[in-house]
Amino acid sequence: MKKLILTLTILFLGIAAQASENYLHTVVLEGTDDGYNIILKSDELPQVKKTIKNNDNLVLDVKGITTSAAVNAIYKSTNSVNSLIVENVANDELKVYIQAKDISKATVMAQTKSGEPVILSERFPLEKVSWSVAVLLILAMLIKSAKAITDYENSIVIKKDIKDREIELYRNFQKELASMPKINSKIKNAYATNVMPKSRRNYKELARL
Repeated sequence: MKKLILTLTILFLGIAAQASENYLHTVVLEGTDDGYNIILKSDELPQVKKTIKNNDNLVLDVKGITTSAAVNAIYKSTNSVNSLIVENVANDELKVYIQAKDISKATVMAQTKSGEPVILSERFPLEKVSWSVAVLLILAMLIKSAKAITDYENSIVIKKDIKDREIELYRNFQKELASMPKINSKIKNAYATNVMPKSRRNYKELARL
């Protein structure tokens, strides 16, 4: 047990140490035909939420990262940037404030030392998560209700089919009874006419004597 606790402690410390080693080194603001690319150059890929204040103001909430000793800002193919500010707001969390013309159209990307720039998917807002969960629950209820209705309708069809079969069997049974030959239970001449009771036969024999 102690070995397991020690192993888990070392593992968690290693994860924490690894997480704290993710530094933001450079922010690249690159102009494109559709707007901008904001490229965060870091050790590992962070989590990003993009908040649009207005068409020319943008805030990035970046988690799982901190700033290095010196963060460089590089501007490519653009001269419309008013300001770019990087602020540490908590442990492994920072904000990037950008003011530039039509910055709301920017695509947020990240690039590590060993990889190419990749688009960062934004964190799903809580209201969207709640709405998605509600939609899924409603969909599940509808599917369950539809299945219950289908099962009920199938049971009715099965019962009707069984009832129709029973009626058909009963009709066939009645037809078979009607077509069977009848047995006459009346027995005529159960006794022979020349049979006389023993007492009377003895009386006639005595009379002849």
